[in-house]
Amino acid sequence: MIICEKHEKAIAQIEAFVPTCEQEEVDKELFLEILRTNPKSLTRESLIGHFTVSAWVMNPSKDKVLCAFHNQYQRWAWLGGHCDGNADFLAMAKQEVAEESGVEKLEQYGDGIFSFESLSLISHFKNGKYVPAHCHWNITFAFIADDKCYTRIKVDENSDVGWKYFDAY
Repeated sequence: MIICEKHEKAIAQIEAFVPTCEQEEVDKELFLEILRTNPKSLTRESLIGHFTVSAWVMNPSKDKVLCAFHNQYQRWAWLGGHCDGNADFLAMAKQEVAEESGVEKLEQYGDGIFSFESLSLISHFKNGKYVPAHCHWNITFAFIADDKCYTRIKVDENSDVGWKYFDAY
């Protein structure tokens, strides 16, 4: 199979990731196999699943994380979204933070990908259109940002944005 240039870039980023547990080892192999065999995996055209990115944004003291209250799921969660054809996972994670929270000044925490997650979504309707159950093959990056910086709500996706305390142990 011929792998397109976008997929080569995505594959290189995932190959550079060093797993820290069995789940990440297995997901790394799964994500590489998907990229090598599913030419639509970076887009929502792949109905069985597609790549997404997330950002775990901590304050400098690492006792708070930036979250949004997502309208679709009616719960607080970290920030992120679909790759929509973009294979630069880091740039996409930064873009999602800026779009969903208004926070643009981010310092990457660590040298690359922070974690992998294989997330199962139930079928639902979005913008009046049926979306079948599928998987989000998620790539997460960690960042540091000032918890006193300006934030804003992205009304079509979330109804609140805020810094939430978490137990760092």
